[in-house]
Amino acid sequence: MLKQSPRSLHLVAIALLALTWGSSFILMKHALKDELDQPVLAPDQVAALRMGIASAILLPVSLRAFRKIKISEWKYLAVVGLMGSGIPAVLFTTAQQHLDSSLAGILNTLTPLFTLLIGIAFFQKEFKRMQIAGVLIGLAGAISLITLQGMGGSHNPLFSLLIIVATLFYGISVNTISAKIPHIHPLHITALSLLLAGIPWTIYLSQTNITEIVSTHPHGWQSVGYVTVLAVFGTCLANMLYFWLTQQTSPLFASSVTYIMPMVAVAWGLDDGESFGMLHLACALIVLSGVWLANKK
Repeated sequence: MLKQSPRSLHLVAIALLALTWGSSFILMKHALKDELDQPVLAPDQVAALRMGIASAILLPVSLRAFRKIKISEWKYLAVVGLMGSGIPAVLFTTAQQHLDSSLAGILNTLTPLFTLLIGIAFFQKEFKRMQIAGVLIGLAGAISLITLQGMGGSHNPLFSLLIIVATLFYGISVNTISAKIPHIHPLHITALSLLLAGIPWTIYLSQTNITEIVSTHPHGWQSVGYVTVLAVFGTCLANMLYFWLTQQTSPLFASSVTYIMPMVAVAWGLDDGESFGMLHLACALIVLSGVWLANKK
C-alpha cells in the first residue's frame, strides 16, 4: 500500500469536510420541518439537542482530557466551544426557518474571509492588498445574493445576516485554535469545547417541551434522527477533522473547505425541490472568486 503524502491527507480531509458540512444544511432543514413544510422542532431545540448529543458522545474523551488542560487554556476552549459551535448552531437553525439550504451553504463560504479579517485585526496576521480585494469582492457577492428573490420562503435579509454573523464567529474560533492552543490534541479540543457549549444548551433543552413534541408529533422521532446524524457527523467528527486540519496547515487553508461545500449544499437543495437560477449561480461565483483571492498568497 502506497504511503500518502501529508498534502494528500489534507486534501482528503477537505473533501470529507465539504461532504459532511455541505449536507448539514439539509439535515437542519428537515429537523425543523416535516414533509409538508410544517414546523416540528424549534430552532433553539435543534441547536440544543445537537450540542447535547455531541457533548454526550464525547464525554468519555472529555473526562480523560480534563486534567491535561491548564487553567489558562480553558478560556480559549470556551471561545472555541461558543463561537465555533454553540452560538452558530442556533443562528443557522433560526435562519433556515426562512432560507433555502442552498443559500445557507453559499453564505457559509464567507468563513475564510472573516478568518482572514479576524487574523489581521486581532492575531497580527500578515496580508496583501489582493487579499483585502478578495474580501470586498466576496462580501459584494454575498450582498447581491441575499437581495435576490427566489431562494427561501422569506426575503428578509436579516435571516441571511444571521448566517454571516455565524461565519464571523467561525473566523474567531479557528484563529483562536491556531494562535492560542495549537498544541492541544484536536480530539481534546473537540470534546472539551463541545462540553463547554453542551452543558448550558442541555440545561436549556430540559426546560422546553421537546419531550412532548417528540412523543406526539408524527415527525418527532424523525427530526431527532436528523439532529443525531448532524451531531455525530456534522459536529463531533467534522470538528475534530477541522481542528486537526487547522493545526496541520493554517486557518485559511482549513477554511477553504467552503469552496466545495456550496456544491454539496446546492445539490441537496435541488434534490429537495429548492430553486437555483443563473443569477444565484453568478452571485455564488462572485463570492467564491473573492474567497479564492483572499486565500491567494
